[in-house]
Amino acid sequence: MHDWTLLSIVVEWMKGIVTITFDTYEYNRVTLTAEGLTELVVPKHDEWGESVSVNKVQGPVKLENGNYHLALEIQSGDTITLEARSIQMPNI
Repeated sequence: MHDWTLLSIVVEWMKGIVTITFDTYEYNRVTLTAEGLTELVVPKHDEWGESVSVNKVQGPVKLENGNYHLALEIQSGDTITLEARSIQMPNI
């Protein structure tokens, strides 16, 4: 996922679903979907400068409570984190 472009983060609040869309350039647009969302943190401090590109991804990692945790570090220095019952990574 390194260098993929983060396009959007959409939360369906009532359903507890978050969809994150990326442009991979090689595979065009792909999505990551998390269901049973319990936490989503989306900072936008741009400490390393403005960027929309993914630097690295950690997870999804299964937690003791049965949920999964995922961290997306953006090349701006911001790290988007989420916790959900399930996380479906892009199929590529």
